[in-house]
Amino acid sequence: MSESTPEIPPRGFKPMADAPLDHAIILKTWSGKSFPARWRDGFLNSEERDCGCWTAEEEGNHPACWDDGVCWESNADGMHSEPAIGWKEVP
Repeated sequence: MSESTPEIPPRGFKPMADAPLDHAIILKTWSGKSFPARWRDGFLNSEERDCGCWTAEEEGNHPACWDDGVCWESNADGMHSEPAIGWKEVP
């Protein structure tokens, strides 16, 4: 398991608080999975309020708990999706 947190990203990645919301980037999740993703608006949270979510750029290239490739506050199993803990630019 990684020693990283959202405040202390893994080596070679930047903190999620600094992640750009206007283009695709490489996300790293706490289990170590890295994949291209981008922030998208137009989703609804559990309170039916408009919100944005991180979404995988490639079908199937994301954690299994990211239902439909989206990092949900609460997925289809009623669990939080695995969070991203760091990001870097797409090479």
